Amino acid sequence: MLDPRGVFPTEKSSNPGGGTLGKVARFLPVACLLVGLLGGCDADVTAVLGTDRVFSMYGVITPQADTQKVLVYPIEGFLRPAQAEPLDALFTSTDMQSGERRVWRDSLKREANDQYTHIFWSPFRAEYGHTYRLEVKRSDGATSRVDAVVPPFSELVEQETPEGLPVITPILVNGEVPRLLKVEVTYVYRFRDPAAPAAQTKRLSLSYDDRIERVAGGWLIPVDLSQGFQTIRSQLVQEGTFDRTFGIRLTQIILRLIAANEEWNPPDGVFESEVLVQPGTLSNVEDGFGFVGAGYRLEHMWLPLPEVIEAAGFTTDG
Repeated sequence: MLDPRGVFPTEKSSNPGGGTLGKVARFLPVACLLVGLLGGCDADVTAVLGTDRVFSMYGVITPQADTQKVLVYPIEGFLRPAQAEPLDALFTSTDMQSGERRVWRDSLKREANDQYTHIFWSPFRAEYGHTYRLEVKRSDGATSRVDAVVPPFSELVEQETPEGLPVITPILVNGEVPRLLKVEVTYVYRFRDPAAPAAQTKRLSLSYDDRIERVAGGWLIPVDLSQGFQTIRSQLVQEGTFDRTFGIRLTQIILRLIAANEEWNPPDGVFESEVLVQPGTLSNVEDGFGFVGAGYRLEHMWLPLPEVIEAAGFTTDG
């Protein structure tokens, strides 16, 4: 049985959702965040009377996995939990650049609640910048399809930190990536509680989704070290664990984000669950429901020069 873990290798995910289209719709917001795409959920059975759409499809095509996976649910007059039987569906993918065509296998996963999920999969690594046409065809010829456009290759490149305050280290995403999602900066630091003899290590993560800037050749992320220091210091002071003589000793900065294709575009730029579960709110499946996106994770870890660290307010070990 195929292990249907998260679509990105660095992300651990839970069991796939439970079998009704209502349940599929409930985990759509998770899919839109590209995190825990196969997460479980609870919801009522949903009726979709009067539609000629064929299948619902949910997944992410990524170059960072050696096996691609897509959840497929049949659309019927009244949606019911998937049965322990083969799905009347032929799933194929076509690389629109190379012309390579693949027939995917159906993997039936039994959930803890004795319902079933069809996970179609194929062992290949998606190519950066390629478009994959996914088609699910029923025996009578009715077909649902979607094009997943994988973003081009990109890297995170540390830029020179300008002099002056606030202390900002720009990080360049040097590639024509359509969208950045889940941009997060994590500070790893050591501090000492005045009431305890030994130093402790903690982390602080800050969202940078609203700070990214489109520039020629990519995106620029201005990592504000001064703000990071002030935020950490305020938290420690509030907790009563700030030792001025020890200071706050920065040991690492981690930038994580998801490079995504253009289709990852929620209404008004907000990933709001109550909005996204509405039918058709964020769907790119032709003659069907659901969403299949494309993307990959990027991560950069670094420690600025001592003079940069101190200018931001942190303390160095030197």
